[in-house]
Amino acid sequence: MQLNTTESIDLGRQVHRAFGSWKKAREAATKTNDGVYRLNKDQLLTAAKSTKPEE
Repeated sequence: MQLNTTESIDLGRQVHRAFGSWKKAREAATKTNDGVYRLNKDQLLTAAKSTKPEE
């Protein structure tokens, strides 16, 4: 059995916050043959910058 760590839960929250939904995160990700969705750090940072409110 695999349990989520605090680090993985925090990363999941960061991904969801950056993209606004899991659907948008999956659309931006690359899906591997075994069904795993992969995002690289640049995609996450770009999404996070585009969702920040203007100051």
